[in-house]
Parts: sequence; C-alpha cells; structure tokens
Amino acid sequence: MKEVIDLLKKQKKIELSHVAALTETMKDVENPMIKVVLETIVHDSRKHAAIAQALIDVEAGAVPHKLDMDLGPATNFNQNIKQHVRAEMEMIEMLEEIGGLVKDDRVQKFIDYLVEEEKRHHKLLKEFSLLLDRDTVAMDEYLELFQKYMIVPPE
Repeated sequence: MKEVIDLLKKQKKIELSHVAALTETMKDVENPMIKVVLETIVHDSRKHAAIAQALIDVEAGAVPHKLDMDLGPATNFNQNIKQHVRAEMEMIEMLEEIGGLVKDDRVQKFIDYLVEEEKRHHKLLKEFSLLLDRDTVAMDEYLELFQKYMIVPPE
C-alpha cells in the first residue's frame, strides 16, 4: 500500500509540473488550434492529478469501501447519470455527422479526437450507471472504472 501511495504521489507531482510547464508555454502561443491542444492537455493533466489524489485517499483508507447514499439521493444521482449517458450519445452522433461533412484533414483529426473522447465518457458513464443500479457496490469497482478510463497507473 505504501508503495502504491508513493507512486501515486509521484504521478500527481509529475502531472502538476507538466501543468505548470505547459501553462508557461501557452503564454506565447497565438495559433488557436495549438493553444486549444495545449489547454486540453493542461486540463487532462489537472484531472489526472485530481484522480491520483482520490486514489491516494482510497489507498490510505480515507474513503469507505462502499458508497453509502440514502435511497432518494441515490436514485436522483443515478437518473442524472443516465440522462448524461443519453446526452453523450447525442454528442457522439452529432460529431460523427460533422465529421462526415468536414473537408479539412486538420479539422477532421480534431473531430475524430472529440468522438473518441465522447465515446470514452459514454462507456464510463454507462458502466457507472450499471454499478449504481445494483444494491451494493464496492469502492474497488469504482476504482477499476477510474483506472480503466482516466489514468494509467504508474509502474
């Protein structure tokens, strides 16, 4: 457990240093396509650092092994997740339609990237929703989803 926590702390530190370096680099960038790519990477690195911290908290025992929610809030939460699953599908369909109309290969690459991101979100939310449909869900099942779709654990 200590080794995992130490590696996750190292991962978080690397992610945050990457954020600082790229943020500095972006100050001089004027091209909107390059700027948005760098902003996306910065955003993802911040997200990865936050996930690493959440995993540190779990590994350190600061998070219970089961998600305990009252039935009312749990049902509302699950319905919101299911609604977003449907929204993600609409976004995927719209982006695929746009991709079919695009002529510029630079634009097409970004559309393809967005489609893949939305598909990843869609799959994660669908699996998350299936877990919420069950009576009891172990925290390790949620962690497996985070590891599968959001970060690559350090080796």
